[in-house]
Amino acid sequence: MNEKNEAYLELNKKWKGICKALLGDEIGELSEYEKWLYSGNGPRKVRKSSVSGKDVTFANQPYREGSKWMGLEEVDFEKKYAPLKINNIKDIDSLLQAVGERVYYTGNMVLGNSKFVEKSAAVTDCFYVYSSERVAFAKYVAYSTRGGYSENVFGCYGFGPVQFAVKSSGITEVSRVFGVSKADYSSDCYYSHGLSACHDCMFSFNLKGKRQAIGNLQLPPDKYLQLKAKLIGELREKLRKDKRLPSIVEFFAGAKPDYSELKRAALQMGKYADEKLDRKPIEDAFSKAANVLLGKRLSGIDNYGHFLAKNSSVKMDDGNSCLSGKPMKLTYFAGFQTYPALRLLTQQEADFAGERLVLNETEIAALSLQNASTALSKIAYFCPFWLTGTLKNNIETPLNLEAVDCYKGALYIKSKLCAYCFCPRSCDYTFGSNEGRHLSFCINCHYSVRLTRCVECDSCASCSDAYFCHNCENVHDSMFCFNVKNLRYAIGNVEVGREKYLEIKKMLLDEIGKKIAASGDFPLDIYNIGAAKRGK
Repeated sequence: MNEKNEAYLELNKKWKGICKALLGDEIGELSEYEKWLYSGNGPRKVRKSSVSGKDVTFANQPYREGSKWMGLEEVDFEKKYAPLKINNIKDIDSLLQAVGERVYYTGNMVLGNSKFVEKSAAVTDCFYVYSSERVAFAKYVAYSTRGGYSENVFGCYGFGPVQFAVKSSGITEVSRVFGVSKADYSSDCYYSHGLSACHDCMFSFNLKGKRQAIGNLQLPPDKYLQLKAKLIGELREKLRKDKRLPSIVEFFAGAKPDYSELKRAALQMGKYADEKLDRKPIEDAFSKAANVLLGKRLSGIDNYGHFLAKNSSVKMDDGNSCLSGKPMKLTYFAGFQTYPALRLLTQQEADFAGERLVLNETEIAALSLQNASTALSKIAYFCPFWLTGTLKNNIETPLNLEAVDCYKGALYIKSKLCAYCFCPRSCDYTFGSNEGRHLSFCINCHYSVRLTRCVECDSCASCSDAYFCHNCENVHDSMFCFNVKNLRYAIGNVEVGREKYLEIKKMLLDEIGKKIAASGDFPLDIYNIGAAKRGK
């Protein structure tokens, strides 16, 4: 049995087990539900290797056309590269000319201590991952996107840490969930949205600290278990028959709400004082990071917004609260952008509505999968903000989990003093990053883990003081290195010694500093090096 076959076979066993646990019985082979589980996830891109012509899978990083590609299995990490004509390097253009033939972007990226990974990309320290991307520190994951620190996950987007989750999105610190949207610190929940610290809940919305609730109404244990068994039976049989189920959002996509009960409840809602926000700590952090990394103490972070956001920004749609009309942003993450426009509430409004809008016992007794969109309509409101844990002074960031002093971007997780990032986790002094983990003093670093003092790095691990590097591990004080490990004072994959390296680094930073100070941008980035014109 080869490793690829073993990945799917082991996950198929886990799938049958999780279905039995969550739905009461097995429902068939994992492959039968592939289309449904992966819908709304991704995207991945497949390109032809410039080395072998074989298909190579990428996790949709914006590498430019005209670049060269290869699969991770095609990288020769023991390869010895010819010395550069280092004395001919006088500026960035001549530097690109010298290293250009060594620039290959690598797909099928499976990094760290990983094994049994198939049809996946951007996977770090994982075991048994199938048809997924952007997954780290996890095992038993299939048809899922953007997550980590998890186990037994099928068809999920935006997850971690979680255990035993099926077709759920925007979930953290949860276990045994099915069809859940935006939930944290909860367990044993089905077809619900906006739960926090809830357990044993079904078809509920915007609840905090509730148990044994259906339609937002808490029930006696025996009554809850009786109705739960009935509803799960319906889910199971519908899934067996159709090989898919609608999401909690799909139920209400075309259903016009009746606002009467929401407006009645809102009469009791007081005014909420807005937090006083201060950009100064973030501005100071950016200026400090720029001085350390670029040799320029840049000020006014928004003056460099395009430079920071061009490869890290996440798309957001505009929306308004259906209750107050307050403006809000719907982030293109975990389906937040699909929330029904006529059912949006702010975080405070959603918390208030969750406490007061409930179905009565007669309505709950009649609730079924077939009438859910009508029966739940009066409580089904969606909040495109995700705010949980210790939060302070986060500005223009609609999604924050344990974040302090963060600015613009989205989904700051256990991070502080960051800006213009998407989904940084455990980062500080990090700017313009896309899905970095454990980064410190970094600018425009993406899909990387454990970086310190780095600029324009992609798919790298355990590096420091690196500039314009891709698929590097344990590389330090180096620049323009691709697909190498264990180097110091290297340029273009060749160690040149400390003195010569620092000379070239000074030239690079002087040129970057002048251009970015003049225009607020620098045209070269880690994603366009491979297609950059050289030899002007």
